This record gives sequence, structure tokens and C-alpha cells, in this order.
Amino acid sequence: MKRRTDPALCLATHRHDPDRPRTATDGLNLCPGCHAALGRNLHDLPELHADVLAQLPTGSISSGPAVSGSRTPLLPYNPRAGDLLAQMRHDLRWLTSLVSAERGISGPPPNPGAQCAWLERHADWLAARPDAGAYKDTLAELVGRSYGVIDPGRLPLVLPVRCVELVDGEPCGGVLKATVRRDDDPTPSVIFCDMCDLSLDTTQWHRFGRRYQRGRMAG
Repeated sequence: MKRRTDPALCLATHRHDPDRPRTATDGLNLCPGCHAALGRNLHDLPELHADVLAQLPTGSISSGPAVSGSRTPLLPYNPRAGDLLAQMRHDLRWLTSLVSAERGISGPPPNPGAQCAWLERHADWLAARPDAGAYKDTLAELVGRSYGVIDPGRLPLVLPVRCVELVDGEPCGGVLKATVRRDDDPTPSVIFCDMCDLSLDTTQWHRFGRRYQRGRMAG
């Protein structure tokens, strides 16, 4: 008699409806949404790192004491940006060292662009690890803190609807979120799901809205 094996559950932290179990993708320890978020965060972090770096000068007079023997005040400095940049360097060095040591391969150069591009190529391996949830949560925290330093208004908006995409024949039920493009922002506006692979640009929103309404009526 074949032994029944229950599907693995996603090991990452979910901010919305956190007590609802999410089934992990076959062979991984992350649900489809968290798996996609892992790659998306690695893709976005280099640009966010550059934006946070640009926030280091505060543009105001430092409140710290002047250097002894000098009339020149300390350089203006944004401690939130500085602390976050140090955390980024620490976490990316930790992740790349982990992958390099465990897989027996050479790591990337020690800069965020090279590190994140290299880690993207190993995203499936990270998602299959027992600590996959910790990796995803660490990267998500870096991205969230980056937006908090750069522009809190750019954080994704949570939409008051559930995803109706079919996953294994059943409605997904994940949380839909939207990032809305601002003036002079190269990042496109998208709607995405925190559980499945749904990702829609603005040209697809109207058609999706009609499909969503049909899905609600059918449900």
C-alpha cells in the first residue's frame, strides 16, 4: 500500500491572513507567491540599494558636535539609510557565502548588483532549502525597509479582493497587491498575487477585472 504524503507547506511569513496555510510548490518550501517574491526582491534590491545610498546625505545641518579644533560641522548623515546599507551588505554577504559554501562554487564580486544577479540564478535552490522561509523573509524586510527610507508611498497597495486564478482546479484565494507608477519612476505599475504567479501590467487590468467579476459570480 502506497503511503500517503501530505503536501509541504510554505515556510515563509505571510503578513496578510498569516494563520492560513499555503501549500508549497512541488519540490520547494515556498508557495508560488513567496517563490516569485524571492526572485522579485533579488531583482529589485540593486536599484533600491542605489536609491538608499542616495539618501545618505540629509540635506540639513548636522546636529552632532563639530570635530575638535575645527569650525567645520560634521557631514550631514541619514542614520536610517546608513544602518540599512550596512544590513544589506551583511545579509547579501551571508546569503552568497551560504550558497557558495553549500554548493561548492565560487561566489560573486562583493557588490549588490553582482550578488543579487548571482543569487537569482540560485533562487530555486534557496526556495528548496529548510530555511527557505528565512531567506525570503530577510529579502522582503530589506525591500520594505528600503521603501521606508526612499519613499513610503511606493509600498505596494493591498487590494480588498482575493485572487480568483485557478490553481490545481481551485480559486487561488491569495491577496492581490498593486504597485502604482509615479512620475519619473521607471518601475511599471503591476497587480500581482502573494500566492500564485499572477502578474499583470496596466494593459491587462481591464480584461482581468472582467475575468475577476466572472470568477466571483461563479464562486
